[in-house]
Amino acid sequence: MRLGFIGTGTITQAIVKGLLRVGAPFESISLSPRNAEIAASLAALDSRISVCGSNQEVLDRCDIACLAVVPQIAGEVLGDLRFTPRHHVISFLAGVSIAEVQRMVGEVKAVVRAIPLPAVAAAKGSTALCPRDEIASQIFSLVGAAVDVDDERKFDAISAVTATMASFYAVLETQAAWLVRQGIDYGSARTYLSAYSVGLVNDTAEREHSFSALTHMSMTPGGINEQLHNELLREGVYARYETALDNVLKRIEG
Repeated sequence: MRLGFIGTGTITQAIVKGLLRVGAPFESISLSPRNAEIAASLAALDSRISVCGSNQEVLDRCDIACLAVVPQIAGEVLGDLRFTPRHHVISFLAGVSIAEVQRMVGEVKAVVRAIPLPAVAAAKGSTALCPRDEIASQIFSLVGAAVDVDDERKFDAISAVTATMASFYAVLETQAAWLVRQGIDYGSARTYLSAYSVGLVNDTAEREHSFSALTHMSMTPGGINEQLHNELLREGVYARYETALDNVLKRIEG
């Protein structure tokens, strides 16, 4: 497996570190010279990783080409490059369809869209893929959960769900700020809530119950979990959350 990354930013860094963490089998990883600091730090981790002199050199050295530039400059960057029919292209370009990528790269072996998340660095992330693709699934299954979808409408829906990261942390900050008002110092509140969250997330991974089932299993009749859940339900908090996701999806779909 000869991997190449056009663009060397946060996601490229996370994927490469994740692959190294799990001891993934690869022949070489070629990195774009863009963002020299990150590229050099990654190359220092393993002798099979090298920083190329140009993006074209990345393509010349790889069979699996990962597109990791920001969408706004994708046309400019990719337009100057020569892809070949051997290239298996995995695109991280947010909001750029498979058809648009194909127009930019020309005749290649395959084009797959992917949404890797930063936690792949710890091999605990999730990555959505479209369409179903054995090579991409093999790579991203090594660094977390790889979920294949068969059309871009479903892929866009998963993209919309990734908009919940900031609100996830905002809910934790709300809880931490509330604990501070009760006299607990922020550091202790953060430590407690971080470990508490890890425990809840671990339950979702270790137990095969639906999220709805886990919700009900967490409540005892007349208990405090039931009280808080029912209050949020009455206030329409969950319904508003769903509406917000609808609005994000509308934006993604244009």
